[in-house]
Amino acid sequence: MIYADFPYYQDFYCGTSITDAAAFRTAAARASEYLDSITFGRLQSGIPAACTEQVKNCCCALAEAWALFLDAKNGILAGGKGAKTTETIGKYSVSYSYSMPADVIAALLDGNTAGLQSYRYRICMQYLGRTGLLYRGCNEDCM
Repeated sequence: MIYADFPYYQDFYCGTSITDAAAFRTAAARASEYLDSITFGRLQSGIPAACTEQVKNCCCALAEAWALFLDAKNGILAGGKGAKTTETIGKYSVSYSYSMPADVIAALLDGNTAGLQSYRYRICMQYLGRTGLLYRGCNEDCM
């Protein structure tokens, strides 16, 4: 189940990073899979009414993080250099800079997704930290 759609992303979350509906759907699907994992499947039977907006916003933020990670990964793997920041004419010198979060760069350079995992978890804590959806203990369902 995908927890946010493209119109919600544009109109309510006010997202601008992902401009294509198909790209958003793919990123939101990955984000929703992560949400199912981190909430221990509590959302699969439906989003609790009190948490609807937080879950949708979290899904949008996670989708942006996923899209950013893919853009960075594809850019680096394709040999992209980022934006040119300085250029010197005498003894020619050029400097490039990537404008992406340090976590994404660290994950790419490490060759693993540890930085991305930490980044996604912080997003979930921001949006879902006070909802009880991230609770790791036992509740009445497991007794």
